Amino acid sequence: HPNRFFDDEVKAITSVNNALSRSVKGAITDGYFPVILGGNCNTCLGTLAGIDSSQTGIIWFDAHGDFNTPETTLSGYFDGMSLAVATGHCYQDILNIVPIPESRTLLVGVRDLDPDEKKLLNKSEVRLIHTVELKEGLEKSLLPNLIKLQSQVKDVYIHLDFDVLDPIESPGVDYKSPNGLSLDEVENAIKMIGEHFQLKAVNLTTYNPACDIDDRTLRIGFRLFNTIAEVVTNPKTRKFKY
Repeated sequence: HPNRFFDDEVKAITSVNNALSRSVKGAITDGYFPVILGGNCNTCLGTLAGIDSSQTGIIWFDAHGDFNTPETTLSGYFDGMSLAVATGHCYQDILNIVPIPESRTLLVGVRDLDPDEKKLLNKSEVRLIHTVELKEGLEKSLLPNLIKLQSQVKDVYIHLDFDVLDPIESPGVDYKSPNGLSLDEVENAIKMIGEHFQLKAVNLTTYNPACDIDDRTLRIGFRLFNTIAEVVTNPKTRKFKY
């Protein structure tokens, strides 16, 4: 049933994300930059609860919208509601987080939406940048949206679901969606984001080694770690214009 949720699942999600929130807060207090490896996308909740998200934007890389609610979901899959929860649409009693306004949210690389989820997104202020747009060039598709977001916030949380990548290049995910981004396109996007914002945290999610082939996605993960480290530690990549 599409609206059936189990108390044990919600309790488990709450428990894990409360622990993650404490870990993120502790890492920041100790002077570390938080990079989270999340088995699923709802780990965004603990991450956002652990950072000062009141003046933070979200840049969400995902083949899917993760913008379902209990009323729109076809599967009842909680993880498909992660961005909706983060922006205040449902389950606000799970964690003590400040919802991120839709207008401070970019959904990047999306190409696979449920029908009612698509309607909800179209009515929202979330800015969608589809995969086909990105393939026409980041300067044309991503950069104008970053400039708009830059007028609102100076800090961003990057959420990167590995399924935003093309499954031929990155097969190690459960829900594959064809015609995705290349690793180079994702890396260039992260570098462009780093030129305009201070990164607060990065969450790499949904890697499933059981689905991987020849460790392709694992190797991509290592490369993304290096890219993120370069962006965070190199002040020359930051060109703030406020």
